[in-house]
Amino acid sequence: MFTFVPDFPGSGEVRALAGWIDTARHHGVPNGCVLEVDLRSVPPETAGFDPLALITGGGRQMVLRDMVAAIHRAADDKRVAGLIARVQLSSAPAGPVQELRDAVAAFTAVKPSLAWAETYPGTLSYYLASAFGEVWMQPSGTVGLVGFATNAVFLRGALAKAGIDAQFVARGEYKSAANLFTQDRYTDAHREADTRLLESLHTQVWAAIAESRKIDPEVVDELADRAPLLRDDAVDSGLVDRIGFRDQAYARIAELVGAEGISPESGDADLHENAPPRLYLTRYARASAPRPGPPAPPIPGRRPKPKIAIVTVAGPIVNGRGGPSGLPFAHSAAGADTIAAALREAAADDALSAIVLRVDSQGGLLTASETIWRAVTKARERGKPVVASMGAVAASGGYYIAMGADAIVANPGTITGSIGVVTGKLVARDLKDRLGVGFDAVRTNANADAWSINAPFTPQQQSLVEAETDLCYADFVRRVAEGRKLSIEAVDAVARGRVWTGADALERGLVDELGGLRTALRRAKILAGLDPDADVRIVSYPSSSLWEVVRPRPSSQPATVSLPGAVGALLSRAVAGMIEQAEQTFTGTSALWLGDSRLR
Repeated sequence: MFTFVPDFPGSGEVRALAGWIDTARHHGVPNGCVLEVDLRSVPPETAGFDPLALITGGGRQMVLRDMVAAIHRAADDKRVAGLIARVQLSSAPAGPVQELRDAVAAFTAVKPSLAWAETYPGTLSYYLASAFGEVWMQPSGTVGLVGFATNAVFLRGALAKAGIDAQFVARGEYKSAANLFTQDRYTDAHREADTRLLESLHTQVWAAIAESRKIDPEVVDELADRAPLLRDDAVDSGLVDRIGFRDQAYARIAELVGAEGISPESGDADLHENAPPRLYLTRYARASAPRPGPPAPPIPGRRPKPKIAIVTVAGPIVNGRGGPSGLPFAHSAAGADTIAAALREAAADDALSAIVLRVDSQGGLLTASETIWRAVTKARERGKPVVASMGAVAASGGYYIAMGADAIVANPGTITGSIGVVTGKLVARDLKDRLGVGFDAVRTNANADAWSINAPFTPQQQSLVEAETDLCYADFVRRVAEGRKLSIEAVDAVARGRVWTGADALERGLVDELGGLRTALRRAKILAGLDPDADVRIVSYPSSSLWEVVRPRPSSQPATVSLPGAVGALLSRAVAGMIEQAEQTFTGTSALWLGDSRLR
């Protein structure tokens, strides 16, 4: 005789099943969950379509704006109970860190949050961590709150030994892009500009840390002079709340959100039956974000949700289409043709209320920057308000393209300005002589080979380069004066190639408001006549979806100006939305250069 004994699931399986059901009931976000995120680097400004990520299940890389938006959503989401993050930035630009920190501070104001790290490698790493409710560190770690420094490399002596002569013309004594080749140490102007940049960042960061940790800024400065700080100093000074390991930090956040029977001493948050469910921030962002794809059919009596375009300019500004350099599907340069086409399309879309021009560029070619500037001004002429939002850096050409906007918003630590022009070449004649390399030339006119590396500029060519540089600098200053409603003299006083932090730029009238992308979107809503808190649909340009990659445009005409084009655009958005949802499912000549690169 046989006795049948049913095989009931164990308690662990029951809890797992209950958790799965709870997650499904709450649309992919378990009730009472703790969000977790690894911040060993700041998310990038843009991320192109990556087929390998789709195949392997990694999905699209999370970008800065998505992470910031997700943290702000989580602060208001009743399903989210807390936030824990590993904050271990090795290096990062100040602007994006500030946008991320503002989001964390907003979350911390309403819900428990905790930062932990094996060690805090540098000043900005701890600066970000200080926005969390509690700061933890492993016993062998240090707090690298050492302050700020910048180092410049100068190749003049090395080039001279190699037989290479640098011939550059710059307008503005602060325009230091060519100093790499023409100097052997800091010029007075170069040192002055860099010193002021560091002083401004120092003031901003020290004030924020002092406010978060409730200590005096002078004390922060004294601690920095002794940094990196070992564990006892870090705790005694009030910079770190507790020394502990990852498991203890996770037990602490469980305790903070109200889990019973869990303590940091035991460090059993991973396996304890009362442990709150956890969810990666990337997963939460996808589960909680508005679904991509075409807009829903209109409902009678209900107005459709307003739309705002975000046109992103990331990387050096170049002529042509830009995009990747060598690596497929990777964005590395902002092509003027691509950005201008995106602006034209956004301007022609009557359903769009406003445009935000998101800039993260240290500059580029003058002609390319001028092309984008023209597209910005034409968008405004069509009645579309345009707000420029500056990320890590918006200097030189990156600043130039914002001059056509209605308003400019920058982070306090954004590197901006650098209103100046530089051009030139390296002459390798002596190097070739030393190597025994012969050279000769045949030309039809006097200046046909002016930009050859085989010979320096003739006096006539030098005068032409000087005249061209003068004209371009005058145009740059004039456009800034017109865009910022300042006199030529006032602009020239803060121009001459000098870079500023966003905070200093605000004081000098070069930007209108301090803040990140959320601040720029709010200002764009106001300019478009919308409520500043209105819920809007964001449309991103240029698109990086698979459909946009494989489907070439029939012409440069905006799709929205013709019926066939409008149908094609609608289908493109629909297919792009389907691909995006699939990703979520699987993952669950001579060139005048306006460039500058600092503190990156």
